[in-house]
Amino acid sequence: MIAIDTGVWIEYINTRGTLHNEAKIVIDSVTQGKATAILTPLTMTEIYYVAERVYREVHAPPKSEKLANKLYDFIYYHPFVEIKPLDYELCLNAGIIKTKYNIAFSDCFLLALSKKFDAIVLFKSVENEMMQNIKELNRHFNLKFLEDYS
Repeated sequence: MIAIDTGVWIEYINTRGTLHNEAKIVIDSVTQGKATAILTPLTMTEIYYVAERVYREVHAPPKSEKLANKLYDFIYYHPFVEIKPLDYELCLNAGIIKTKYNIAFSDCFLLALSKKFDAIVLFKSVENEMMQNIKELNRHFNLKFLEDYS
């Protein structure tokens, strides 16, 4: 199981991205059933929002919205992607992570999800707000970054 962050999904659709090939390998492994991706509804919302902005750089609305919706549907209905509900334990642990590390809420939920299901959590790169706590985060979570594979 891999908890896959928004940045990886966006790099997958961004064929000009510096880490597109690495993201494609990961998403293709999910598509082929070699791995199962787990996400939260927050990550799904963020994927749509960021994808629409990326698509808007090339296509005007409503095409950018349709393409973002197509990506959303691809992920949401994919047989090897599981959207986990925001239950009591997950929300509490995300809050604890937010309090302890002061990183983005969506990242807190993804980290809590990875802990709950003993999964790898995959980010595109080390995000700025993670920098000061990266050693401690690595001790508590199975963090991986696409940039480490480029």
